[in-house]
Amino acid sequence: MRIPARLVLPVLVLLGACGAPASAPGGGTQPGIEVRDAFIVQPPEGREVTGGGMQISVTGSPVVFTGASTPVADTVELHTMSMENNMMQMRKVESFPVSEGAPLVLERGGNHLMLFGLEPLQVGEQVDVTLTFTDESGAQQTVVTKAEVVSPAG
Repeated sequence: MRIPARLVLPVLVLLGACGAPASAPGGGTQPGIEVRDAFIVQPPEGREVTGGGMQISVTGSPVVFTGASTPVADTVELHTMSMENNMMQMRKVESFPVSEGAPLVLERGGNHLMLFGLEPLQVGEQVDVTLTFTDESGAQQTVVTKAEVVSPAG
């Protein structure tokens, strides 16, 4: 059976997308970036702000995680959480380093993503999140992952 030439590229793109992990390819000059367990907490009724997290690891050269975006939020910020003077302090930061020896964990109660201007989200829904990284040479790399919307309770 012959496949018309005009269909070869779209078929290859679809096959490549079917099982593609949320990682950028290793090899070449770009570091390999793997994203696991991405989540967004379902915001309380009537609220348009929530948190999210994931685990990011890298093979090869270190990278700096510099930002995130998603079609379901107007803005996504990177935040730290720390205890200062017996009070939990949350602060916006510009980036987080990620290296082979120091993967990045974004989680509830720790460093995390803050999402503002959210659309309504349902528990169990899968949401695309685009992550931006910069390597040692200053080159940018993006990784698209799926984040699961999880219950605020857990």
